[in-house]
Amino acid sequence: MALLGRKSEEERAAKAARKEQERAEAEERKRQQAIERARSDFFDSPAGKARVAFESGEQLFQCSFDVMSQQAIIVAMVGSRTSKQTSDPSDILNSVCHEGWELVNGSFVFVHEGSQSRDKFMSSGQNLAVKGSTVGYYLFRRSEANRREVSNPWETKEALDVEVAEMAAEEQQVATQGAATAETPTSA
Repeated sequence: MALLGRKSEEERAAKAARKEQERAEAEERKRQQAIERARSDFFDSPAGKARVAFESGEQLFQCSFDVMSQQAIIVAMVGSRTSKQTSDPSDILNSVCHEGWELVNGSFVFVHEGSQSRDKFMSSGQNLAVKGSTVGYYLFRRSEANRREVSNPWETKEALDVEVAEMAAEEQQVATQGAATAETPTSA
């Protein structure tokens, strides 16, 4: 029996073992969440949707995704411009082809999401900046010859490490935002 509130060696060892078991269980829960998140992300992607369509026996598969996004920027008394972000669709298209599809057709549409205009400074006319995105629409035909045995992203250690790191970063961001919100005084 412990004297004066001190724990015996057995009690300390039991407490350490409980902590280690709780840590291992928490890590396993986090790993399972990362697997489920990677699995969900894959099946929400064009390649994941292509796999589902192939396995259900579909003959055609169509998908679309943003190829370029453009933001309108107006600066008073200076003018207007746009900033754009582009992505190379080759990786996405190849991943769909590896699921057993052959690209038949691709087309692009600019989706206008808005525009901003201002009168020009010290001259006539207006500055106009357009906001929108270019969307690629792709049609695929079933092609058994293109089907490759590819690993599931949720089964690779690298993908899981990335998912765990992303989840930890999101948790940290939420904690930081929560702390900032708690520190912000509220006025009545």
